Amino acid sequence: MLRPRPRSGLGIIGVPVLFIGVFQLLEMMLSPALPLIQRELAASPGQLAWVFTGGLISSAVSTPIVGRLADLYNKRTVLLCLMAVTTAGALISGLAPTMVVLIIGQALQGVWLGVMPLTVGLFRDTLESDRSATGNGMVIGAAALASALGLILAGPITMLLGFRWMFFLTVAGALLSGIWAWFVVPSTPRATAKRMDWAGGLLLGCGLALLMLGLTVSSTWGWTSPAALVLFAGALLSLGVWTVVELRVSDPLVDLRLLVGRSAAGATTMGFVFGFASFGLVMALPLMLSLPVETGYGQGADAMHIGLYMFPLGVAGTLVAPLVGPMTRLLGRRVMLVLGSALVSGGTVVPAFWHASPWQIVVGVAIIGVGGAVGLTAALNVVAADMPADRAAGVSGVVFVAKSVGGSLGAQLGGMVLAGATVAGVPAERGFVDTYLLSAAIGLLAVIAAFVVRSKAPAAEPVVALP
Repeated sequence: MLRPRPRSGLGIIGVPVLFIGVFQLLEMMLSPALPLIQRELAASPGQLAWVFTGGLISSAVSTPIVGRLADLYNKRTVLLCLMAVTTAGALISGLAPTMVVLIIGQALQGVWLGVMPLTVGLFRDTLESDRSATGNGMVIGAAALASALGLILAGPITMLLGFRWMFFLTVAGALLSGIWAWFVVPSTPRATAKRMDWAGGLLLGCGLALLMLGLTVSSTWGWTSPAALVLFAGALLSLGVWTVVELRVSDPLVDLRLLVGRSAAGATTMGFVFGFASFGLVMALPLMLSLPVETGYGQGADAMHIGLYMFPLGVAGTLVAPLVGPMTRLLGRRVMLVLGSALVSGGTVVPAFWHASPWQIVVGVAIIGVGGAVGLTAALNVVAADMPADRAAGVSGVVFVAKSVGGSLGAQLGGMVLAGATVAGVPAERGFVDTYLLSAAIGLLAVIAAFVVRSKAPAAEPVVALP
């Protein structure tokens, strides 16, 4: 298949960087704002949980579908439609008079994650390979920086303006990126003689929705509760039927034969492991930081200071991710994959043994930020380079879904480890150490996955002018 002639990348890269940045920022600001939302909308704890659950499920369901739509149709059109739906969700959330309306808005807003795989395909179709790799790095870097900034900005914004302005400011940023996209993002050719596998999308969506719902509620109901077992059984049945359907249709939503290839399997496994291994950082570290200094291992940090501790994660990722492309040309892509995985694992070990001083924690967080940015960017670059042009976005979507599923599983595992080491309502130091070490051990699996990936990309396809 012929690829379009590359174009200048400033606007093409800048649009998704801005859009992804503002929604990742909002996602990270939600957690500190939950008490305000609960008071103003008279929400129950169960309803508050659905602020995250609704978006988590919708992102898991929509991401592979959006990725495939981007493979089949004009990526500019798919991007603009996705921006419109996501922006509408943020506006509904900001104007919501009740928790039910807010949850609906969050579910619509959750489809923003589909921009990630769409972007991989867009860069591949419209940019030179080197610039495409740099663009993937900038997207990952922007997401990392927004994650860190969200924890810091949530307090000032909600205290000065109220929680609704988190959504209104996001809408403003989304509208700006949409206008920018209208003028600078080019059209891309539609895949000929291809159709969307809606049956596969329905089955995969049901399976993922049941799986994510089961993982989310298992912490409350228990892993062996009848309700959780029914959800997991339904997910297994749906995904099993989906597998049979995908192997029989001519144009599957996800080409499973392609997915088990070395590059796709390695990248997907790395995404899952990165998500799974991140629970040590995302779940345990903020809790440990918030504990009183008198415990001997806490720092007595409030939400603002926890954000400052986590800020190096975003800064490191932002600085390093755009350099992954040039570094790959110098060192080779397998080296970059192994390096990123090793840094994630090694960085998680740091707070296990050294957490007495703030600078030790900051060093560990920064190492994880570098490793995550390098590893995930390198994995996306592998997918962009190795997959057929009409499958790159779809496979990238699978990588992000695997990361979400891994993160949910890791969060449940981390909660179990900390719960087992809790005395009088306070997790003991041993529980945190065990969580970090377990997270680091799981992260080493990504090193193994890196060796599965092909060491060299296939020959580049010829280019033709865009219509």
